[in-house]
Amino acid sequence: MEFMNLEDIEEVDTLPLPVTPYQKMLDAHLDMMHQGHNVQIERESRKTRENLDEMTRWIHDMKMPMTTMKLMIDDLDDNQKLKIQEEWQRMDAMLNEMLYSKRLTNISNDLYIETVNLEQIVNSIIRKFRVICMRKGIGFDVRLHAAEVQTDLKWCTFVLEQVISNSVKYSEETDIAITSDLVKGWITLEISDEGRGIRKEDLPRIFEAGFTSTSDHGDAQSTGMGLYLAHEAAEAMRIQMRTESEYGRGTTTKLTFPDKNDLQKVKTM
Repeated sequence: MEFMNLEDIEEVDTLPLPVTPYQKMLDAHLDMMHQGHNVQIERESRKTRENLDEMTRWIHDMKMPMTTMKLMIDDLDDNQKLKIQEEWQRMDAMLNEMLYSKRLTNISNDLYIETVNLEQIVNSIIRKFRVICMRKGIGFDVRLHAAEVQTDLKWCTFVLEQVISNSVKYSEETDIAITSDLVKGWITLEISDEGRGIRKEDLPRIFEAGFTSTSDHGDAQSTGMGLYLAHEAAEAMRIQMRTESEYGRGTTTKLTFPDKNDLQKVKTM
C-alpha cells in the first residue's frame, strides 16, 4: 500500500523494510531505478555546470577586448566619442546581463551580506552613464537620507544599475530623482524619472523574462531581461521591488530593503 502512495522516486527510502520474496524483489528493482535516477540527475547537473563555466569564461574573455576598446574610445575627440561610447555601453550592458543571468541560478551561494553605502553605488552608476546623460540632457537629483544598508554589494549594484539604466534609456532633457528614507524601520530607495513611462497593460509584465512591450515593438533598445534579472536578484536578497508608471509621464521604482529578521533568512539560505 505504501508503494502506491509514493509521489516521488526520492521517497523510496521511506518505505518499510521488505519481508516477503516479492517485496524484496520489488525493493531491489526500486533501488536500481533510484540509483539510475540519481546518476542521470548528476550527469545533467554536470553538463549544466560545464555550460555555465564555458559561458562565464567566454564573457570574461569578451571583457578584455571591451576594456581595450574603452581605452581607445577615451582617446578620441568629442565628436567621434559620444556615439561610439554609447554603443560600447550597450554592448557592455548586454554582456553583463548574460553574465548575471548565469550567476543567478546559483545566487544563494554567491551572496555576501555586508554594510553597503547606497550613495557610493549610486554615484558610481551615474559616472558610468555620464557621457550618455550629457548628450541627452539628463541630470540627477540625489537626496539620500538613509544610505547604509545590509546587502550584497555586487548584486545590489547590478539591481540599481538596471533600474537607473532604464530611466536614462527612456528619458530626455529632464532630471532623474533618486531618494532614500528610513520609514518605520525600513530603508526605502526610490528612482523616479519623467521619461516615456510604461503602458498600463504592460506594467504587470515588466518583470517577466524576455518581455519588452505589447505596443512598442520597434524598441531595439530593450532585451527584456534587465528588469527580470534585477527583480529575481532583489527577491533573493529579500529586497521588495515595486514599479509605478504612467505612459507619457514617467516611472518610479521603489526598493525596500529587508530588516534584520528577513536578512537572517538570506544569510542562512
